[in-house]
Amino acid sequence: MSDYFSTWSLIRTSGFLAYYLMTLSLAIGLLSSFSVMKKKKAMFISLHQSTGWAGLLTILFHILLIWQDQYVPYSLKELFIPFLAKNEPFLSALGTISFYLFFIVIGSSDFFIKKMGIKRWKKLHIAVIPAWMMMVFHGILIGTDSTKPWALFLYAAGIVVIAIIGLLRLLDTAVEQPARQQRKPLNQQRQP
Repeated sequence: MSDYFSTWSLIRTSGFLAYYLMTLSLAIGLLSSFSVMKKKKAMFISLHQSTGWAGLLTILFHILLIWQDQYVPYSLKELFIPFLAKNEPFLSALGTISFYLFFIVIGSSDFFIKKMGIKRWKKLHIAVIPAWMMMVFHGILIGTDSTKPWALFLYAAGIVVIAIIGLLRLLDTAVEQPARQQRKPLNQQRQP
């Protein structure tokens, strides 16, 4: 029973939980931007923000546990300054940079969106895509469970879900933009 609550088990569990929550947040965020979801947008945004913050706090818990681990010790510098880790410096850096990108995007979304303006915020918000990708590579390549079928399934399922929703989002944008352009008065339409 105590093995389930060992530092090592909690590090692994918090890593997978952070992956799940950030994948869920990204998926909900993408879905909320679909044109057919306009009536449910408030609910989607609330879920998106909640899962994002829960994921970010889980990442912090993951970092704290790694700092406390005695088997593969990390100093605070190694955890918070990319490429300083003695253990897998590049793969550890992917996790650190991913955390910073998530932190910046989530923090700016809740505290600085009005000051930034919607256009700048949207440009910054795109950083969740590389943050999520770095998190995926970090987990797959440094995670000790990554070769196990259940772990590969979890990673693959998340990747497939995000890829499908992302492609559908691109299609939705391609269909919605011409329709939006047609709805504008003639004097507001772009001239070729």
